[in-house]
This record gives sequence, C-alpha cells and structure tokens, in this order.
Amino acid sequence: MMPPSPSGVPDDTMREELRDLIRSVAFLNRTHHWLVTRATVWLAGFCALYVLGGLLLGWSAAYEVLVGLTVPADCPHPWLGYALSLTGWLLVPALTGAATGYIVTRQIERRRSTALADLLRQMRAQSGGPGPPPPGGGA
Repeated sequence: MMPPSPSGVPDDTMREELRDLIRSVAFLNRTHHWLVTRATVWLAGFCALYVLGGLLLGWSAAYEVLVGLTVPADCPHPWLGYALSLTGWLLVPALTGAATGYIVTRQIERRRSTALADLLRQMRAQSGGPGPPPPGGGA
C-alpha cells in the first residue's frame, strides 16, 4: 500500500489518469484531434488486417491483393483476400482523402485574411438593402 500524499489528497488511480489523458486531446485543433482519435483506430485496424494477411498469405501476396494486382479468390484464404481487397479499394483511399481534406481545409482557414463577421458586414453594406421607409408615411 502506498503512503498518502503530503497534501492529504489521494493520488489518482490508473483509470483516472487514463480518463484525464483521453480528455486532454480536446484542446487539439480539428486536424490533430481527428488524427489522434479517429485515424489511429482505423490505421490500427488496417495494420492488424495487413499483418494477418502477411502471416497467412505471405507478405508479397497480401500486398498484391491489397493493391489489386492479384484476384482475392486465388488466395489460400479467400475470405482474407476479399477483406484485404476491399480495404485496399475503400479504406485506404478514404483515409487518405479524409486526412488530405482536413489538412487542406485547415490551411485554407489559416490563410483567410478577413474574419467571417467582417465579411458578412461588408456584404450587407454592399447589398444596399431596401433602405429607410419614405417620410410622411400614412395612407
């Protein structure tokens, strides 16, 4: 058993420290937050599937099925070949496109010279609008 801390407050448990670590990624900008929270899960799944394919089919065969050079049905384990093939055709381009889209959007937002509120004010001023009501209203 650990001695109590000098301040009298108990130390955080491992679970509380992990919870705080997970919550601490909220301060990241959108790109980094997406890369840390979402892309790592998809990348880990992709790597696990590729490693499984490499172990069961052979590394060169797994790569050839992944990039579409070999028909998945010709593999010793067709179910794994189809999973690798679908991953190569769907997941890899989707992750690449998503990461590129986030990065390009972030760069565009960073280089905008006019704030959105200023731009809207300028557009309203240039549009003219209906103007004030005519004097002496009444029927």
